[in-house]
Amino acid sequence: MIEAFLLAMRQLRTKKVRTLLILLGISVGVAAVVGVTSLGEGIRVNAVGEIEKSHDLTLIEVSPGVSNGNIILITESKVRAVREYGSVVAPYTMDDYVTPNKTYFKANGISAKYMDAKDLKLEAGMWLEEGTYQIVLGSDIGEKFAKIEGAEIGNAIDARIRLYGEEGRAIDKDITFMIAGRLKPTGTDTDDQAFIDINIARELTGKDVYDGIIVKLDKSGQTPAARTAIEKLGLTCYSAQDEIDSVNKIMNAVTLVLAFFSSISLIVGGLMIINTMIVSVYERTHEIGITKAIGASELDIIRMFLSECIIIGVLGGILGDLLGILFSFLIDSVGRPMLVAQLGVADFEHLTVINVQILAAGFLVSLVISVIAGIYPAWRGAKLDPVKALRQL
Repeated sequence: MIEAFLLAMRQLRTKKVRTLLILLGISVGVAAVVGVTSLGEGIRVNAVGEIEKSHDLTLIEVSPGVSNGNIILITESKVRAVREYGSVVAPYTMDDYVTPNKTYFKANGISAKYMDAKDLKLEAGMWLEEGTYQIVLGSDIGEKFAKIEGAEIGNAIDARIRLYGEEGRAIDKDITFMIAGRLKPTGTDTDDQAFIDINIARELTGKDVYDGIIVKLDKSGQTPAARTAIEKLGLTCYSAQDEIDSVNKIMNAVTLVLAFFSSISLIVGGLMIINTMIVSVYERTHEIGITKAIGASELDIIRMFLSECIIIGVLGGILGDLLGILFSFLIDSVGRPMLVAQLGVADFEHLTVINVQILAAGFLVSLVISVIAGIYPAWRGAKLDPVKALRQL
């Protein structure tokens, strides 16, 4: 086997220009695959990073579940069961209210644990006191109240909630809340919500169940196990990991499509190898005849030509990876400033990401393409009749 590779190296050195052209054809294709794949991977990494920055990965939002067409409600017993899996467990209610000026808003009935779990910060005023009709507004709903209702911190605000009796008859209940404070913007749906004491909320609506639970964990690594355990209770869970998983699925598919189209250039390299090897078989017909006449088998001939293809594949993979790294650097240098300036996206450190898996894939693709392209010429050389081959000078 070593002799076959040494012979292959000598053959490639005798035709340096031809070998160089083949290597360029393979390496350019590999570089295109590596560069484009690194772009897809970079976009995925940046998207996941933005989610991790804007979301708390230690939070799980629990809502009622569905089993066999039946709704699994969040009862007190369910809350007690969930408390086994989180360091902070804060059940809450959510109801729709409307002001006399037709300003609709959602009011969450919460406890102090809810505020701690979601790390809510006050921009102005104070937090509501338990057992009172005080209300704390999200940043957006606070601005809306100030413009439409003329209500600021310290003012009273009238609201109405519609309830339904046992016979489905609508019952409107009027309430007056005192605005205690306004939250800092969070960039989430919290900005468009209001918050009241959970006991007051349940008293107003007569609810004996909850609309959801916020579960806070000590470490993000505990989220999958806790989520699995809670889902076994029949409840539905949501966490930021859902968004990360969605981004990963989408970007993996996009990266695969990009890699597929960029790999078309590898077909050109493969055709160059086939053409070169066929020409090599023709040029070395007399040599093949002598080799077979002195006892070489068809397998030896195949091994002789495939050794050249393997060397081309290895060198093409290495050179392609190096060119791919350079291509990735150019994409990052040119593309990142353009995205930031023209599209107004958030600034990030790198647009492309190169990792060992991408480089290994580029190398393997080069090797596989080279070997596959050399199979037919090697088989053709192995099938030559030694007598006819020896007659050709």
